[in-house]
Amino acid sequence: MDAREQQAGEKRVREHLIDPLTRLGLVKPSGMTVAQFKVMQDELCGKLAYMTDLNLQALAEQVRSMPSGKSKDRFPIAAKVLGWAAQIQAPADDASPLFRAVFGGALGKAAMAEDFAPELLAHLRSHRVWPREYDVRQIRERSVEAKRRITRMIESEQRGGVVSGEDQRLRAARVQAAEKCRRIVAIVENGGAA
Repeated sequence: MDAREQQAGEKRVREHLIDPLTRLGLVKPSGMTVAQFKVMQDELCGKLAYMTDLNLQALAEQVRSMPSGKSKDRFPIAAKVLGWAAQIQAPADDASPLFRAVFGGALGKAAMAEDFAPELLAHLRSHRVWPREYDVRQIRERSVEAKRRITRMIESEQRGGVVSGEDQRLRAARVQAAEKCRRIVAIVENGGAA
């Protein structure tokens, strides 16, 4: 996302999320100063700029139905709003600092070299936390199984056998995920520039 797209996205967040909720009367979270609340709103605009108008409107509806505070008149904290936003429309993988850090570090380098990057990407997408040692073992096992299925599929094709649609989708999805991983690594290597 370039600077112009980011600015347009931030304007959309303000228009479809922040302003409507403020007009409804949701006020700053208790324990937060007015200045801190403004910083939180600006941060939400920056972090949610990737979202579409419709998804921002859906998020506003969800926030409206789940306000904070004893009187249920407070804007939820940014962490909650960001969590709900990710459920509605997850940010692009290459925009996530977590994904960039993982693929830019030792784990990502190992995943690329040992060909378990697609499964690592899938894990990050579903959990959005740094994989623990146990998680990495499970990711590697899923990779071995996926590669085994693909090898059997290729052997079957070479013998003239019919390959199931599910196996074809697995192979295509794995190729696509591997390319996405390569793009994330390239972004990291270029200092964050897409």
